[in-house]
Amino acid sequence: MKKKIIALFALVLPLAVFHTAHAQEYNTAVSVNLGGDMGFGFKHFLGERSAIEAQFGYNLSCHGVMLSAVYQYHVPLATGFSLYAGGGLNIGALHLGKHQSADFAIGLDPTVGFEYKFADAPIALAVDYKPNINFTPHSQWDLAAFKIRYTF
Repeated sequence: MKKKIIALFALVLPLAVFHTAHAQEYNTAVSVNLGGDMGFGFKHFLGERSAIEAQFGYNLSCHGVMLSAVYQYHVPLATGFSLYAGGGLNIGALHLGKHQSADFAIGLDPTVGFEYKFADAPIALAVDYKPNINFTPHSQWDLAAFKIRYTF
């Protein structure tokens, strides 16, 4: 998986350097996140290329709730299409259940993804990879998500 991500960056980053496209197509968005952490998100651009995103979700594999906040730097690749990367922090409780004690989780969330904003609609689609690298017992390396964003 790591080799595929590195190969993808090796192909995409040179295009980003030589291609001039419009940055930021919207200011704020709310999203439905589908993937390892099912939930909701809120994203707001701080500048032309920098954004913050807060996410709340239920972690399917670890049966827990997670809250994360990440900084993202956007690199426009074409009109409406961008690559973003960044990172942030997460906090939550994992292994929630009737007969188990929950585990506290706190850690880092590196993030990399792609986003496409439709020109004539207030909709953006994104796919990203955001592992939870926790300082507590359980890290998760397989957290990819598909996001449907309503932009305004």
